[in-house]
Amino acid sequence: MIFYISLIISLIIDLFTKYIAFNYLNWKIEIVWNYFYFEYFENTWIAFSMQLPYIKIITIILILWIFYYYFKEERKNNIKIVDLSFWLILWWAIWNWIERIINSKVIDFIWVKNFSIFNMADVFISIWAIIYTIYILKNNK
Repeated sequence: MIFYISLIISLIIDLFTKYIAFNYLNWKIEIVWNYFYFEYFENTWIAFSMQLPYIKIITIILILWIFYYYFKEERKNNIKIVDLSFWLILWWAIWNWIERIINSKVIDFIWVKNFSIFNMADVFISIWAIIYTIYILKNNK
């Protein structure tokens, strides 16, 4: 149940923020001294705007690897937080891929100077990856 609630709420947030960025973010909005700001950007590349050739194929390979790793290594442990993390990371990776296939781009709008530009889907992937990593570090003997 928590998976579906997390998924629906985060999907609404992602779609809503992209809608706002697309329709209303016509200029740069500085949040923290030109270090962190909002600005509309159409990203045709992969996470963190990495310019890799064959991006759609690489994305599929990464998604398949996550899926494979989960079923080979993690699923057998039946740990709810790990299961939730993997499924939500997988969902958001697939969602970005679908958006990139349909639109040939994703809408990004969160800029961190000297680092990257991203959107809420990327934030959700990162959050669940951090949760998974913390769990593994705390429980790895």
